Amino acid sequence: MNRFTVILLLLAALLIPLTAAAGNVPDAGISIAKQLDSQLMMRFAGKDENTKKKDREALARSRIMIMGTTPVNINNLEETSPLARQITEEISRWLIDRGYRFQELRKGKYLRFDRLAGEFLLTRDVSKLVTTSATSQAILAGTYIVSAKQVRFSMRLIHTNSNEVLAMGTATVPVTDDLLPLLDDRKGGSDSLVPTVRTRLQ
Repeated sequence: MNRFTVILLLLAALLIPLTAAAGNVPDAGISIAKQLDSQLMMRFAGKDENTKKKDREALARSRIMIMGTTPVNINNLEETSPLARQITEEISRWLIDRGYRFQELRKGKYLRFDRLAGEFLLTRDVSKLVTTSATSQAILAGTYIVSAKQVRFSMRLIHTNSNEVLAMGTATVPVTDDLLPLLDDRKGGSDSLVPTVRTRLQ
């Protein structure tokens, strides 16, 4: 084995972990989106035997408006991170590609988190978002928890009228060196990000 081949093998060994780590975030977002989609289709696609399943699902997706928020750190609900924003972007991209309507919420206090029950509750401001253009509207909300080796995301779709959880999805992203800059909340300093949609504690 010549020196050139050895160098190529060493470079490949160094790059493969970085590539895998970079791919973990989109994969996690897609995994969550697929879980949400599967549960929504069970609820809204119907079972009309005269219509193909593919067509029923396409129609159901087109009638659902999802309003997205950025996941917050379960240990500090006033903080989020670039990684959390990216997860929301990956989820929304997949859902939009499948035909859902998606709107990112950037202003307003639409959510509060009940620590005792461990769940999100919608505030009265949500009523301002309701329109007649969709058969179902839901807010995408979630939390994440950071450990030494992984970040665990838990996302929920909450119906805007009833506060019912329509679907849930979870995914884990391994913590790697190249992922650390996306976890500003780990620094515990002033660089931590504030969620674009605030969550009030109950």
